[in-house]
Amino acid sequence: MPGEQPKNGGNGTSKLLTVLAQSGNQWVQLATVGLVALSGLGNWVATWNSSDRNKQEIEISRRVAWESNERVRQEVIKQVDDIHQWMKASTEEFHRGNEDSAANKKVLLVFKEELEGFEARQLSVLLNQNKMMESDSQVLNEIHQIAVRLDKLKSEDQMRGAPQ
Repeated sequence: MPGEQPKNGGNGTSKLLTVLAQSGNQWVQLATVGLVALSGLGNWVATWNSSDRNKQEIEISRRVAWESNERVRQEVIKQVDDIHQWMKASTEEFHRGNEDSAANKKVLLVFKEELEGFEARQLSVLLNQNKMMESDSQVLNEIHQIAVRLDKLKSEDQMRGAPQ
């Protein structure tokens, strides 16, 4: 009837396909089946391409996170080595008979304690970053699994919806 809304709340596509599929003309029925199959194939191709892009984006994110973590790690190692070299040179100067040996010894002990605290904090930061990367990897894997399941469900829905 004019002005009547379709039951599925959509744009009437389902109702139109039903009318065409029930048509007495065999060519209209075949064309309807062909259009439905072509639409399903298009949806499957789009889903497949989206899945490939998601996989690539996940791999890029992992690589960027790993490279960033590695750069931070290398910089921390370099800084700690520089500090150790400076401390060693300072200790050697101290042992050469520096006039302020007592004051230098106190400064070096304080510095050594601060350095040990710094090293402990840096190791803690690196451990936290590793935990974050592991957590991010788990999240990315779960997202990937969801995407794969979604692709599978879409494929199954398309297979169930196709006329036989």
